[in-house]
Amino acid sequence: MGLKFTFSLAAVLIAFLATALPRIHEAPVAAIPSDGSHPRPVVLELFTSEGCSSCPPADAFLKQLAEAGRVNDVDVIAIEEHVDYWDRLGWRDPFSSQDWTERQEQYAHVFRHDGPFTPQFVVNGRRDFVSMSSREALQSIAEASTASTAELHLSPTGDSPRSAEFSITIENAPPETHSAVLLLAVTERGLSSNVLRGENQGRNLVHAPVLRALTRVRIPKATQSAVMETRAKIALNPSWKRENLRFVIFLQDQKSLHIVGAAASTLPH
Repeated sequence: MGLKFTFSLAAVLIAFLATALPRIHEAPVAAIPSDGSHPRPVVLELFTSEGCSSCPPADAFLKQLAEAGRVNDVDVIAIEEHVDYWDRLGWRDPFSSQDWTERQEQYAHVFRHDGPFTPQFVVNGRRDFVSMSSREALQSIAEASTASTAELHLSPTGDSPRSAEFSITIENAPPETHSAVLLLAVTERGLSSNVLRGENQGRNLVHAPVLRALTRVRIPKATQSAVMETRAKIALNPSWKRENLRFVIFLQDQKSLHIVGAAASTLPH
């Protein structure tokens, strides 16, 4: 298988969608100039597989958004998660993981779907969509950006060939974060595959930033100023290209799966 938002963002998105992106596969996503305010991060997850013939257009759209980086004052954090249930159908996706399948199954339960499917976009853990409408995608991003979220900061403090260390700061946490978990993701851009079997046989598939690792980080106690600070160390596979890695920290409610704060960083060159 295979709300209301701010007027300025709504107006710009509607005008942009009507002219530049009538369908996902027709035109690249162009970043809209910022109004100068602090960008509001939105995590856009895509559950996909190289074995799924319906997935390449969704992969391409996520890649366009990742390269654009920002839509108006929304910082789109793209994460492509390759599930493994397509692997038995002719082509084993080299980026697939049972962990990402299990993560998608959690979303399926919350969204009351019968089960997982691809492609599936999830916006800040708050809503999902499966249609190939760029209008729906960008409107969902705009709406998600208006929700109350914590302010997160992720800064690299050290790295070695096999690990990276970060300092993490959480400020202005909304009540929803009291039951949240803190997750640190590693994504890698620039990945591709020549698919030799299955539904996409003969195609060269180029991906958006692919999820490589997802680690739970201990949430610290808040100080008197309501600021929480912690550190994290994460292992790096030597086969990953360090210059293509991006690290994403986000708070996710354990029950609703709403993402209530996010930030991203890279390693210094």
